[in-house]
Amino acid sequence: MSESSSNYRIPVEEQTAVQFVLEYAAMLPSDKTFTETISAFCRHCDLQIEDASENQITASGTDFAIDARALEAPSDHIVRVIHLVVMTEDEYDLQNAREIIEERLESSEFSTLILLRDSIGEMRSIEAYRLLNELENTLRKLVVVRSASLSGGEWWSNRAHPAMGNSRQADNRRVNEENDNDITERYDLTHHTIFYCDLLDLKAIISDKHNWSDGFSFDLKVLRNIERLDFLNRLRRKIAHNRFLSQRNLNDLRQIHSHIMRLCDRSLNKVSS
Repeated sequence: MSESSSNYRIPVEEQTAVQFVLEYAAMLPSDKTFTETISAFCRHCDLQIEDASENQITASGTDFAIDARALEAPSDHIVRVIHLVVMTEDEYDLQNAREIIEERLESSEFSTLILLRDSIGEMRSIEAYRLLNELENTLRKLVVVRSASLSGGEWWSNRAHPAMGNSRQADNRRVNEENDNDITERYDLTHHTIFYCDLLDLKAIISDKHNWSDGFSFDLKVLRNIERLDFLNRLRRKIAHNRFLSQRNLNDLRQIHSHIMRLCDRSLNKVSS
């Protein structure tokens, strides 16, 4: 390894500063010790052991390095768990490391291997959340402006609320939040119910037959553009529950975000003559 490989050997407690990191919980096979298991793993991954003790091994190779630690158990009856941290200097090396490591299950170094953290996935989720937040707020703005242009002050009761059918989830969300004294300050009560509509609620309002023909078709051109909100809502659930987005997920979101934002901005920036 080159001298720069020393950058890999970062204590677990300091890894928040490392950009490219994977973390796993790996279960020891019942017939293997920690040292036997990690040594075999290092051989299969072409890693050279640099420091080793009874319960901790650090090793590095051409593309990635590891810090493996056997976590202390409160009872001898509990199977020991290895905290396996993988570090790379490059985003693409991290993906390659993940593929190599997860294939090791086939070689039975670990009885179980569970991904705990993917720093690249975290960065994708952060970007995706920002894009979804921007898109949802822009669609919310479009719903208010277009509905009000069609029905004036009665826009909510005439255009928005009926389009959601029997769903009263937005109403329920608002009531629940207003009644939660732990999180709701008085000024929060001024939020309109439109702020409690999710992407599927906004889609229902926009794609309603009358709303669409009366105005939203002017803004979004074809229903196919708004039908993509179903897909975005599935991505949103994935992010909300801290699952890691793939690069394909993020690329799809970027494309849809760019297209719908362009249409919305064009309509919202038009001034009547």
